[in-house]
Amino acid sequence: MFASNYFSSISKDFDYHRHMNTERNLQLGVFIIDITILTAFITGFYKLMCHIAPSAVDHIKNIPWLILIYIISFSFSQILFPSLVQLRLIKSEDIITRVISTCFTMLLLISLIVFVSRPFADFPRTFLFYSMLAYCAVLLVERILLRKILIRIRANKGNQKNVILIGNEQTVFQLYDILKTPTYGYNIVGCFYDGECANPEIVEKRIGGTGDIYGWLTTHSNIHEIYGYFSKEQHDIINMMSKFCDNHLIRFYYIPAINVFKGNMAISFMEEIPVIARREEPLRRGGNKLIKRVFDILFSLLVLLLVFPWVFIWVAIMIKIQSPGPIFFIQERTGLDGKVFHCIKFRSMNVNTDADNIQATKDDPRKFAFGNFIRKTNIDELPQFINVLIGDMSVVGPRPHMLKHTAEYSKLINHFMVRHFAKPGITGLAQVTGFRGETRYIDQMEGRVKKDIEYIENWTFLLDLKIIAKTIINMFGKEKGNAY
Repeated sequence: MFASNYFSSISKDFDYHRHMNTERNLQLGVFIIDITILTAFITGFYKLMCHIAPSAVDHIKNIPWLILIYIISFSFSQILFPSLVQLRLIKSEDIITRVISTCFTMLLLISLIVFVSRPFADFPRTFLFYSMLAYCAVLLVERILLRKILIRIRANKGNQKNVILIGNEQTVFQLYDILKTPTYGYNIVGCFYDGECANPEIVEKRIGGTGDIYGWLTTHSNIHEIYGYFSKEQHDIINMMSKFCDNHLIRFYYIPAINVFKGNMAISFMEEIPVIARREEPLRRGGNKLIKRVFDILFSLLVLLLVFPWVFIWVAIMIKIQSPGPIFFIQERTGLDGKVFHCIKFRSMNVNTDADNIQATKDDPRKFAFGNFIRKTNIDELPQFINVLIGDMSVVGPRPHMLKHTAEYSKLINHFMVRHFAKPGITGLAQVTGFRGETRYIDQMEGRVKKDIEYIENWTFLLDLKIIAKTIINMFGKEKGNAY
């Protein structure tokens, strides 16, 4: 008996370490591929620039030193933003965002190292900028290809994690449907539950009841993860399972029976107490906030320096010709967390006393001809990039409403105020999906609120880029929505 238990323990330790070595080797393999491709890219890009733009590489004399700087910067960026490509449950948007974050960090670090190590006059600005722009595309293609390769390997039962499920709850069934996806690389060895089960696939995988788990685990090795739901009366089983998993190098996850809210939720901790948030809010995370704010500043500066001055001259002249009064229209609107801010627009209506109370309509007599044009083309919103720069707004987010509408709709529409959990935007998901402009009926506003909440719960940097691209297309296309 002693010998049997001894060799069983050795077998489990061997299986665990083999699995962990595989995971570490995978991560190391991705890093080695990254460094190899980066080295080849910088060498090739330098030779290319020597032929097409020799002046850009005049000050670069030591290529090995340059490659070393790029490798050091990339390695440091991986500490801050490690690769996600090897993870099992990850979205393509997250991989794209991580690549952009990596390259942006590299650009800053390389600039710092080069600037410190040589005179400003010798700073290879052109080479640095274009090399990082091109490398961002190269790294993205590499990540996508590696991801596809890993998905193919896992779909063919390679690089798998062996898991068991415990419980007879809807959340266990939902998790089963996720884990059985072949491309994620999970092998569901079996399920333990008590009573009757309504899921036929779970029934086929049943090994025994919850009382059989401990005995089964002592005779079966090579289990990497356990996911289980337990009732209030089974605290002793939870404690036993937790200790067993800790002692046998198995990761144990408790599945709560979450039936309180519908939609996305987030679990966080108040010291040691887990609490469930009503919804997932990606923009509450510090890293996401930083990415969005840096983009807002860079994008708004680009617009205000390159576009705004020329448009301002043209718009100011036309407004003065057609309608006496100020060039800008400044209105109090509801912003982040319900705080009031002053929203800046080009004036598109004749000066009137109803501007803060009545929404613009299709044949609104208050509009003058040129004002009607800039409203339909979104040009009237251009000064709001000033709001973005100072932090009152974001490039993308729920559109801010006048205070009167906020007060009215918050009483009529459930969850209306949730849209103020994010900074208001110049454009938003609602605006590019058919809910732009005038809202004559309550269902139109409900649709806008639904899209705004969808944006808050599912924000990614890629989603922002998609919304901006769709907004630009709509500006020059036929779709004008209800923009009056």
